[in-house]
Amino acid sequence: MKSLSQEQVKQSIETKLPSFSIIFETENLSSIELDNIYRSLASIAAQDISPEQANEFLIIDGGYAPQEVIDEISSKYPWITLQKAPGLGYYEAKMLGATLTTGEIIVYCDSDCVYVSNWLRNILTPFMQSGEINVVAGETSTPVRNAYELAIAMHYFFPRFSYQEEPYISDYYFLNAVAFRRDFLLQYPIPTNLPLYRGNCDIHCYSLHCLQENKIWKHPKAQATHEPPTLSFCIWRYLLMGRDRVLKEHIKYLLTKNSELVDYAQLSTDLNWTLAQKIKGMLSTIKRIKPFDNQKIHAVLQEDKSRSGLLPLAVPIVIGLELIFAIGSIVTYLKSDLLLKVYYQSEENFTYLNQS
Repeated sequence: MKSLSQEQVKQSIETKLPSFSIIFETENLSSIELDNIYRSLASIAAQDISPEQANEFLIIDGGYAPQEVIDEISSKYPWITLQKAPGLGYYEAKMLGATLTTGEIIVYCDSDCVYVSNWLRNILTPFMQSGEINVVAGETSTPVRNAYELAIAMHYFFPRFSYQEEPYISDYYFLNAVAFRRDFLLQYPIPTNLPLYRGNCDIHCYSLHCLQENKIWKHPKAQATHEPPTLSFCIWRYLLMGRDRVLKEHIKYLLTKNSELVDYAQLSTDLNWTLAQKIKGMLSTIKRIKPFDNQKIHAVLQEDKSRSGLLPLAVPIVIGLELIFAIGSIVTYLKSDLLLKVYYQSEENFTYLNQS
């Protein structure tokens, strides 16, 4: 029997691929260097399944990218469709994209990530294997090029790449590298009306996987490299992460009590703790301070043992990040909406000054 060539196998797979749409946002440009959008789009353009095969490649622009950048990338990549949505939040933009696109599969990617050349293929192919597969995520990690990025790699919420060979079932996804069957996503949408900064997809995962027992598949060869937050944004990011941790735990508790809850906005009205609960929560936060994750540190150093030379510089940064994280949680017990209000006000002032 004559065996098929690698190119023939590739073409055979492509003819069987489900129709798909790709949704790309610009909000994350507020926390990274603007040049990242060029690197991100270049990595998508270089995919071995061309983005031109998508029903749509839709950029939801909330006004975070300068017009000259939008014009430049639209000219360079004619397969881009632009949807202006000024001031729209991250999760609202993602769900708006799902309603505007037509592919059977909705693929999400972000402007602060660079994707390996077979990322799109590995995200899409599991959907061909079974109609019961509704969610396929890739793995997302961060680069290490200096002591600050080593600290981020040891402490930030992104894990290291697993380097496994086959897809496996997970209990979470990251919205910068995941695909959904469109009908499934519209039936079980990512909540957009939670009192969180970022963490809606964490609640979505909890609801899908833990409460409704839907499977989240993860393909280890669909790798995305996420830029670390800029040093200037990092303090805010960690304060808000501390805030989100408190509120996510509370929301999960409420969802567990009422798993049939449809209107997530109802959860934001039940955040008034008693004095005793506040004290208990703050003490619990202090007890949970643990800056070093030995498993993650081991994984980071196993990737490149020469990084151990950066440890003396990275360790104080890790301790500082953990303390900022804890402060964010403690402030939230005292006043749950304070940090987010101050952050958004500072963002408005920054935008106003830049436009003046």
